[in-house]
Amino acid sequence: MSKPLRRVGFIADNCAPGFRRGPGGWGSPLALLRGWQTGSSVAEMRFQWVAEVVNGKPWSLRYEWYRPWRHYDAVVFLKSMNDECCNLALRLRKQSVITVFDANVDYYTTASGRFYYKGMAPSPEQREQAIAMTQACNAVIADSEHIAKQCHSLNANVMWIPDNVNPLQIPKYRPWRPGAQPIPLLWCGEAAKLVDLLAIKNVLLKYAQHVRLVLVTNSLNALDTWFEGLREEFHDMLTKVSHTFINFRSLPDLFALYAEGGVIISPRFLDNPYNLGHTEWKITLGMACGRVAFCSPVSSYETVAARSGGQGIRVCANTDDWEKALDELLSGTIHPDEERAARTVVEKYYSTPVVAEQHAGLLEGLLAGCRITLNNDI
Repeated sequence: MSKPLRRVGFIADNCAPGFRRGPGGWGSPLALLRGWQTGSSVAEMRFQWVAEVVNGKPWSLRYEWYRPWRHYDAVVFLKSMNDECCNLALRLRKQSVITVFDANVDYYTTASGRFYYKGMAPSPEQREQAIAMTQACNAVIADSEHIAKQCHSLNANVMWIPDNVNPLQIPKYRPWRPGAQPIPLLWCGEAAKLVDLLAIKNVLLKYAQHVRLVLVTNSLNALDTWFEGLREEFHDMLTKVSHTFINFRSLPDLFALYAEGGVIISPRFLDNPYNLGHTEWKITLGMACGRVAFCSPVSSYETVAARSGGQGIRVCANTDDWEKALDELLSGTIHPDEERAARTVVEKYYSTPVVAEQHAGLLEGLLAGCRITLNNDI
């Protein structure tokens, strides 16, 4: 006898339906019928891709965008923690609906250290909202191990579920090796976060004759939010290092670019909790296409390296490590199998089917009344 279908509603990007939201709230026929569908990459990855797998498997779950008129057995608040979402979570929990907060940023640690642009440091209001949402929900999905550790004291039901990469969107693997042309160093992210490239400025200047930055991002107007002197330092670096800016259009377009070749880079300033809590997605998107990754020692990146046995990735703790990695690349001593190792670690641990199974297992467990623990072995 089959299990009864359990519906799980998703709210993303703080878009809880309400009278005040105007076109996207209760008054919108589309929102009422289909839920508030955001266009963010995070919502696509952590809801849409996962839902396509879960809904196509013989689980007793149906994932969909939250509709205010429908009864749900569980509701997931993805990157959603404003007052409207918190109030809704409390109401739903009183109605015996399982509520889950998907936390994607370390808003828990009090802002400290150095911050590089306006809005980088979590505000006191954001910290209060994250704490309130974490305590209001039955369980928390933490997007990185670092975040899981920070919020565990506020909610005993915490599980780390990593970001995922959809194998159906990955182009056919094409081997790449450095040639006579400068090596493409591939970076993708919000324009404000370009500031992290300054963490390896001296390395980039030293190897300027051998590398070319390929920067996939959005409007460079975000550089106006950088603190004094950083924009000038960045532009000065770009006058000496070959570079190309590419406007981010979609994830399939990004995958197509990565398939052409090059090396993924993700340097980070690690002097603030915001950067320490980042997920591995910035590197696994490229690794899925067979690109080797060079990165700073963010804990999520170190987990990828541990899982791959150090193959297909170089975690660079200092300038010497970055230079060693580039020297390996230029000399051809990075083994050709490392590109395949990069693909393999993503397929094994970070592909959508693998992560969707973890997600569905968590929801089924919560609906069955089970508790989860921080030290889950994924």
